[in-house]
Amino acid sequence: MSDLIRIVRFETENTNPLLIIPDPLSKLHAESFLSSYSVRVFELSLNPIELVFPKFEDCINLLSREILDSKRKVKLIGEGLFSGMVFELLKKIPQAIEAACVLSPPLSQTDANWMPKNVEWILERFPPWFLLSRELHSFYESLEQSFRFGFTDSKYLPAIVFTKNSGKITKQIQIFGETIQRFPVFRIETSDPESIQDLLKNLILKILAEVPISSVQKKSKFKIEPGF
Repeated sequence: MSDLIRIVRFETENTNPLLIIPDPLSKLHAESFLSSYSVRVFELSLNPIELVFPKFEDCINLLSREILDSKRKVKLIGEGLFSGMVFELLKKIPQAIEAACVLSPPLSQTDANWMPKNVEWILERFPPWFLLSRELHSFYESLEQSFRFGFTDSKYLPAIVFTKNSGKITKQIQIFGETIQRFPVFRIETSDPESIQDLLKNLILKILAEVPISSVQKKSKFKIEPGF
């Protein structure tokens, strides 16, 4: 197993496991959930002066083992493009996952851009020299493929939470509406991500408590919620 990845565990008295897979530009604060769950957080432990990067398969194997070793059904939160890992885990071990939530899925990059999406994504999160890492480009492609497959073809449907400003959410829904309507969808409209931490925490806690993952055949008829 790669030493570039790890699970950080927060010691609490809770026994209900919650596994968070954050984007490196995370809006999620693990501390917000400590009063309700035994929180574990997936982390990349990278050396900024090296170009080595973990394999996507190693990440999934580490997360799968963490979930199965929990001995209880786990709840999942995936953020941004890293929500591709949520779909991969739902495909691999759905029997061990009780509920799942995808935060700010990568559906907004629809405009033509002179810069390739993988380059833009890497530059936002890592030092510029990481563009030279073939492993990182491969990791990005695996995340994107897993997300796209899960978003269009997954039998198990995590709740989707949008946290963009109103215009971006509306545009995403207009473009991807036919695909999104399979999922339980919620939205928090804001231009200041830091101002929504309490709303975001309360919404995710409610989703994880009341909206279990569901197959296409058994999915409840959730509607797109108005903005808060």
